[in-house]
Amino acid sequence: MKIFAFFSPRRQSNRGVRAGQGISLLVMAFIVFSVARGDVLIGDLPNLGQQDIRSQNEQTSAGLRYLRFLNAQGMAAQDPGLTYYLEQSMVPLLPAFSTEDGSRDLLIFGVSHRSFNAFALPGGLIGVHDGLLDALTETPEVQAILAHELGHLALGHHQRLAQARQQSTGLVIASILLAPLAWQVDPDLAIGMIYGAQGTAIQQQLAFSRSMEEEADRMAVSAMRSGGLPLDGMISAYETMASGQRLQTGTAGTAYPTTHPDVRARLADLRNRIEREPQRDNPVLDIPLCWVQLDRSLNSRSTDERCALYRAWHEADSQEELYELWDDLLTAYPAHPYLVFRASDWLTVQAVDEQRSALAERVKAKASLAPDSWLVALSMLHLHKEEVVQLSGSERARWRRTLQEQAAANDLMTWNTLRLAYPEEHERHMAFRAQAQTSWINGDLDTAVRQLRRAVELSDAGSQRSQWENQLRRWERAQR
Repeated sequence: MKIFAFFSPRRQSNRGVRAGQGISLLVMAFIVFSVARGDVLIGDLPNLGQQDIRSQNEQTSAGLRYLRFLNAQGMAAQDPGLTYYLEQSMVPLLPAFSTEDGSRDLLIFGVSHRSFNAFALPGGLIGVHDGLLDALTETPEVQAILAHELGHLALGHHQRLAQARQQSTGLVIASILLAPLAWQVDPDLAIGMIYGAQGTAIQQQLAFSRSMEEEADRMAVSAMRSGGLPLDGMISAYETMASGQRLQTGTAGTAYPTTHPDVRARLADLRNRIEREPQRDNPVLDIPLCWVQLDRSLNSRSTDERCALYRAWHEADSQEELYELWDDLLTAYPAHPYLVFRASDWLTVQAVDEQRSALAERVKAKASLAPDSWLVALSMLHLHKEEVVQLSGSERARWRRTLQEQAAANDLMTWNTLRLAYPEEHERHMAFRAQAQTSWINGDLDTAVRQLRRAVELSDAGSQRSQWENQLRRWERAQR
């Protein structure tokens, strides 16, 4: 009971007593704050296998809601070629981020916005802005950014940041609860407690966010190294980031009060980590960044020799020259999924004269050399739908199976093509499945859930039905 004597309503004149009262208030604040935060230190690193499943589901739902918002606003880039490029760029990095069971659900997509940015969302979602692709020069720079974003996901930074915010909120609440009592001791002490708690909470969140960026940087280095990718791509990407900050602010950035550490400090840390890195033969992605940049009307400054022929095609004036360059490209890069898709897209949209059929047959022949590529499958089904080429029943079945199994979840062209690829009565369950995905991409989750339920009802394949039921449960959770 004696502890409450410190909170007597009478003003005390003895400075020693007031000091004792202040110390007691701080002790009480610490007790209240510890209860409010659940006695979890901000600096603690959780075991990823011990995350709260309910919290994971909530955050995954939040990430999917944001993706549906981007889709509904037309900001999610509906470009299968870009999606394929980003997926292939990420492949060498994935072994460093695999979970214990060897799997991790990931969904990567482009964002039609000219800011230099990429981001990771809860649920394994990664978005890459056009502005980032516009500013970079080579694919290893893109891979460095992807490795950083994968690091955020693998380290559970969304969960940890949510915990940190809850802890900071607990500190502010504790101070507010104790402020009326502190006022009786000293008004200045009460005001100081509130403002001090708020300032501490803000600083803790900023410092915590900066530490997560540094952690993701370190994990990105490890992922690039284990994937055999050139680490100087990280240096180049961060130098570009620093240049962008100088253009916007006149400086290379500052660590406070931003949520990211100073880019100069990050560059120094990276150089220290890789300066003695032995040189190695690095794998080269078969899709140069310049192809994507040219197709999306972005700047292309690459010196990659593979850029010249594709740039010439983009700059050609006559139909005859365009056809000749497509012949050259398909000869130089046989069975290349990206080029098969771009050629197919051009054939359905712009090619109009008698040479169209000959080129279409050549594209079809090249496609048969890459039977396991979803992008090639999409190309063939799209050409058939537009009556540019004719596919036999067995060919259509093969390409549909490939596309159904590997389709990018956020690609509208893919799912619209699949939706129209199942016209038969006995295939209605497949059509409903594709319709559900197109509704989901367009942000209409209620319709998507109804259509997927119908697909489940009509399906008589056990493994397929089970897979769709799991998807349905995820969407139903996201509805709440």
